[in-house]
Amino acid sequence: MNILEKIINFQFSVKAKEAIKVGLAFSLVIAISLKFGWLNPFWAGFAVGQIALYPAGQSLRNGALRVAGVIPAVLVSLVIYSLAPQERWLFIALTSAWMMFATYMMIKDEKHSYLWNVAGFAALAILATHPDSSASIFETAIARGLDTTLGIIVYTLVTVFIWPETNISRLKQVSTGLVSTQAKIFSLMDYQAKTTSSKNSLKELVQRELQLLGALKQSFFAKGSESYQVQEAAEFWKEFYRLSLQLQQSFNRLDNSFMGLTKIDVLKITPGLNKYKEEINKRFEITGALLSNGTKKLNIEVLKLKVDKNYLKSLSPFEQLAFSSSKKEFEKIESLSRAIIECANNIVDDSVSKKITGIKPVKNIYERLTIDIDHLNGAFFVGFITFASFCLWIFFDPPGGMVWMQLPPTVAMIVAIMPQMKTNKMVLPSFFVLTFFLMIYIYVMPQLSGIVELSILLFLSMFGVFYFLNGTYKILGTIAVITKLQVHNEQVYNFAASANMVIFTVFGYAFIYALSYIMSSPRPQRAFLSHIRRYFRSAEFLVSDVKYKNQKSIFDKFKITFYKYELRTLPIKIKAWSIAIDHKHFPDNSQNDIDELLTNFLSLSNSIDEWLTSNYLNQTKLILPETIEELSKWDKGIENVFSTYCNDLDSPVSSQIKDSYVSHVHTLETIVNKNTKRIKLLEITADEKENFYRLVGSYQGLSLSLISYATAAEQINWNHWEEEVFA
Repeated sequence: MNILEKIINFQFSVKAKEAIKVGLAFSLVIAISLKFGWLNPFWAGFAVGQIALYPAGQSLRNGALRVAGVIPAVLVSLVIYSLAPQERWLFIALTSAWMMFATYMMIKDEKHSYLWNVAGFAALAILATHPDSSASIFETAIARGLDTTLGIIVYTLVTVFIWPETNISRLKQVSTGLVSTQAKIFSLMDYQAKTTSSKNSLKELVQRELQLLGALKQSFFAKGSESYQVQEAAEFWKEFYRLSLQLQQSFNRLDNSFMGLTKIDVLKITPGLNKYKEEINKRFEITGALLSNGTKKLNIEVLKLKVDKNYLKSLSPFEQLAFSSSKKEFEKIESLSRAIIECANNIVDDSVSKKITGIKPVKNIYERLTIDIDHLNGAFFVGFITFASFCLWIFFDPPGGMVWMQLPPTVAMIVAIMPQMKTNKMVLPSFFVLTFFLMIYIYVMPQLSGIVELSILLFLSMFGVFYFLNGTYKILGTIAVITKLQVHNEQVYNFAASANMVIFTVFGYAFIYALSYIMSSPRPQRAFLSHIRRYFRSAEFLVSDVKYKNQKSIFDKFKITFYKYELRTLPIKIKAWSIAIDHKHFPDNSQNDIDELLTNFLSLSNSIDEWLTSNYLNQTKLILPETIEELSKWDKGIENVFSTYCNDLDSPVSSQIKDSYVSHVHTLETIVNKNTKRIKLLEITADEKENFYRLVGSYQGLSLSLISYATAAEQINWNHWEEEVFA
């Protein structure tokens, strides 16, 4: 390939495109503000830098949300000024309360997160001023609102129309991998006793399935997920995820029911079972091909599972119950496989104009009012930072002055949504980065003679930050550019004031880190352990509380809903903190051991959820007093395991759980088979039979998940993470 062909075929990397877009937006807003003589062009650039650090959504819709965030910021700022023009403590109390509210909504309301992010930092931009009259207050609020709006609009237009991003290929890749993995799981699931090799293969596939389900869900919130190509079929993608999640749960229940079929000839009960499974696996293959290659005409017929009723009647009651539960799950999987293939075809079929909306579960009042502790801690942290920064400025007047009330709370909003970010790591690097841009401000900017030269400098500065720096250093560089290369209509260069701002910013990061202990320990290994203990406290409460399921007060229902929410969300938070751990300080715990532990948390949460659901199904007519007593003993054993982990994460209980599991299963089977005549006299519906064995299966599934977790946990050196590390 000659030089000309190389030039023609040259492609910028994704990183270079991102850096160019941010640099272009930053230089454009400064130039436009200067051209129109707006009050303070600096704030337009500040808005670009702030939202560039929070770029998850770059669609026109999210740009509109950001613009909409300026409106409450302006209104709230004016209200605070009007209520507390001369009352400093009322002023900062109202400001802190607003920052807490904006931060909580930013974290909780993912759909409108951008709006609340802007509503928070834009309000600080307006409030951190020195007004001398009512007119100047209003003028400043409107001017900064306009500057912020300009920055948002320019950034949005640049990112949407110049090299627009889409993650459609990522969605298809993850979905295809998920379908392929689920097909392999279904093939390996067997009613006969599994070999060690097949158990390990199945375990690896289940771990892979959980990872892909998480990746698919995360893709909906990734940058590029709001492109036109993705949004056109957004509801189908969400439906695909919902169906895949239901399929994963059905696989779990089917595997639990298989535990009661190891001693019988299942192919004699259902002669066409292998053919039935082959047909379903073909559907998975077709689904993957559809996502990869495009739409095709489909003709999917309903599959029926034939049963030899005479042979089924000859089995023991316990085996009949197990088969009844298995049959129901096979039928559920068949139905889901049809729905998944139709959904995949709709995703890739451009002619489908009517987009479906999956049936969303209706939240009850308890679920709607459930509060996330970590979200609340983040909101309190930002409110406290706002109040403490104000007090620091009032009583000590350190370098930076009133800017203390603005920059620390703005950075704290980022820490609240990403608590793993350690601002103490920013202190020393920030000194060098800030000093570098201070030198540009003092020695280079005064030599510029026009808007073109200034725009080139601003573009190159922001481009360099986004292209060459990553993670925390990118945040430092962005803050350095927007705070050091300040541009005003009447430009004055003051080395002392700029040097003071460098000192202020460095101390600001240390100040934020010191106060971050009010949320929890910012050390990731300690936060990791704290979240795991919270997880087991939640599990212990739910297991201990289920025996009182018919005696619930309103407060009890709130607690149950809260702990269910904790079990659902904590595994994701635990994983986030585990990634932040610096493993070079903790070499005893390998990444593979930690990954296996994290996967077991997800599996354990699914098993607890199935166990809770099964406990509330209608099977009371079938449960004999003896089975109730045995299940109560099993309850107590599981509760004791969770209680043990609350107090000591390093407890070696895997062998104890294994022995208890085998004993309980054998006892239950004996009870049911011994009471055949009593059971026949009961008026039992097919649903009650299925529900009873589903309950027994959920106990087995939960016990096996606990065994798997305990085995993984015993490979971890928990005390190693408790050690003090000075680094």
